[in-house]
Amino acid sequence: MIRSILFNLIFYPVFISYIAMMYPITLFCSPEMTLKLSFRPVTRWLVFCLKHFAGIDHKITGFENIPNGRIIIGCNHQSAWETFIFSILFDNLAIVIKKELLKKPIAGLYFKRLGCIPIDRDSPVKAIKTLLKFGKEASENGKSILIFPNGTRSSVNEHVEYKSGIFALYKSLEIPVVPAHVDSGKHWGRNSFKKIPGTIHLEFKSPIMPGLNKDEFFEKFDKDMENSNQETSL
Repeated sequence: MIRSILFNLIFYPVFISYIAMMYPITLFCSPEMTLKLSFRPVTRWLVFCLKHFAGIDHKITGFENIPNGRIIIGCNHQSAWETFIFSILFDNLAIVIKKELLKKPIAGLYFKRLGCIPIDRDSPVKAIKTLLKFGKEASENGKSILIFPNGTRSSVNEHVEYKSGIFALYKSLEIPVVPAHVDSGKHWGRNSFKKIPGTIHLEFKSPIMPGLNKDEFFEKFDKDMENSNQETSL
C-alpha cells in the first residue's frame, strides 16, 4: 500500500501537469507529432514510476510474430497499462475507444487529436458502422488498428465474450489480426488503487491471416488467448 500511495503521489501530478501544458501545442500538430510530444513521454513516465515506486516491471514477447504492413491488434483489457504501452511500441496506430472517453476533460481532447476511433457501445449496429468507416479510413492512411475486443476492462480470471467488432474489421479490411495477451490485472487491477509488485507480460501471438469465417476466426483467437492465460498463470 505504501508503494501504491507513493506511485500516485509522484506519477499523477507530473502526468496531469504535462498533459495540460502540452495540449495548446498539440493543437497545431499532426496526430503523429501529438503522439511523440504528449502520449509517449507520459507513457515513459508511467513505466518509470511503476518500476521504481510501485515495483512493477514489464516483459514483452512475440515481436517476431508481427508481420510487416498494416495489421489489426486484438488485445484483452485488464488495466490502464495497455492503453498506454502501445504508444511506445507502434508509430502509426489508430486506437478504438469508447465514445464516453471523448467527454473527459483534456484527455478527451487528446483522444481526438490522436485520431482515435470512438464507438458507441450502447448502439451495437451504429458502433459497427462507425468502426468500419473510420477503420477503413485509418487503414487507407497506412495505420494499423488497436482494438480491445472485450469491450471493457475485465478482471484476471473473468472470461468476457469477445465483441464482433474485431471480426468485422478483419473481414472488411482483409489484413492480419495479431492477438495480444496481457496480464496487467494481476498487478494493476480494474479500478484498483493498490499496485502489486511483479512483472506484467504482454505477448503477441502468430497473426491470423485473412480468409477465415467468423466461427473459425473466433476459435483461433480464443484459443490463442486461452493458451496465454495458461502460460502466464504458471
